[in-house]
Amino acid sequence: MFNLEMAIVRRGFLCETPTFRSTGSDCSGADRRRPLLAARTPNGAAAVNVIEYRVRAWWWSLTGQPSYDPTHSGSFSGVIRTADGQPLAGAVALVATVRGEVYQAHSDAAGAYRVDGAPPGRFVPMSGAWGFAEINGPALTISVGQERKGVDFTLARYVPSPIGPTAWTAGPAAAAASDFPRPLTAQRIPFTFTLDSLVIAGGQFYLPDPITHTLPTIFIIYPSPAINWSNVSAAMAAEGFAVVAVGPTPARGLDIEGHVRDFRAVFQAWQVGRFDEMAPDAALDHDRWLLMSGSFGSLMLFRSLRDLPAPPVILSVGGISDAFLGIQSLYSTELKIPPPYDNYVAALGRPDRDPAFFFGYSPLFYADRLPPIFLIHSYGDEIIPYNQTTTLSAALDALQAPHETLLYHDTTHYLDAYNPTESTFLVFRRAMAFAGAHTARR
Repeated sequence: MFNLEMAIVRRGFLCETPTFRSTGSDCSGADRRRPLLAARTPNGAAAVNVIEYRVRAWWWSLTGQPSYDPTHSGSFSGVIRTADGQPLAGAVALVATVRGEVYQAHSDAAGAYRVDGAPPGRFVPMSGAWGFAEINGPALTISVGQERKGVDFTLARYVPSPIGPTAWTAGPAAAAASDFPRPLTAQRIPFTFTLDSLVIAGGQFYLPDPITHTLPTIFIIYPSPAINWSNVSAAMAAEGFAVVAVGPTPARGLDIEGHVRDFRAVFQAWQVGRFDEMAPDAALDHDRWLLMSGSFGSLMLFRSLRDLPAPPVILSVGGISDAFLGIQSLYSTELKIPPPYDNYVAALGRPDRDPAFFFGYSPLFYADRLPPIFLIHSYGDEIIPYNQTTTLSAALDALQAPHETLLYHDTTHYLDAYNPTESTFLVFRRAMAFAGAHTARR
């Protein structure tokens, strides 16, 4: 039997393929096993998180989930400052329950905030703001009818850690055939580099065949190795794009921040002309590019935004916008994540103990900083429930921020170009139209 906890601990991978449905308990053999960016290091902690979730869910199935009376709540307050002592306006302070419910407030011009309506109990508070490193504070106890004062935070400016990829190799070029959305062929060039003393392999660079014009670039972050999704990448290249496709590399195991560093290294290589050298016959337009991802790969995309130049647009297909909401879905009766996918989310840990981690993977909290974004999701998606998209879409609506939202009825998750449905073709057409409109020459 394929044991999830032991897979997390011993091997550092879970099962995810373009079909998202394994046909056997062991993912139909080692060739179907794929790294999944859905758990965190240390590996042992991931297993403990899953076991805790299972025990809690079992107990609550017998006793009922704990209820919360909002009239019996407490509050906490304080001041959020920068490292040089200046008040920081617009920062977030929050606590979260073990079920992912969030109680939050924003700081005012004096840096002051007050979070009301929090349930009684012991929590770890956190604070974060765009351009600053989010932090957890000391644990505090919230009591009914009382306000905990002096819960202050000092936020340091976020400074990306330096990266220096070496030993960059590429090729040889090969033909990449696809039957989606029609029979076609693109060029595919694999690339490998070394970063943090690890060999980062698996990146794929796709080009139209033939190349007839200067190419904009789509950077797509997949939830498993990029070669698994060759049909999709080749199809996008055939639409007139250079496609830089990456996914989590086995060398990183469950190190999410490491996977983000790998993508930063790939983007940096594109900036300095590495990809122009890989395909000298392809004229890449470095002023026209966009980011695309979905599923668990969206964790990497959104986390990388603070390290990259502001992208002109983002395409998110079946993506995650609020990591806290993902935990809520574990216990929801309406949008409950089914087994075994609930374990992928449970492996991330408890938001009441480490809310800063969840905040870091929740673009909902910095929706005002997002570029124009196209949000695509299926109502029937069980792995990443569609409320991840509707929640972010509502926040963007409230901000009057430019975005598009496409919700469709289907049971598929992400872009399964190997077993496409009518909705798969619809999503592809709409996504390519959006990409084309936003990368057209002005």
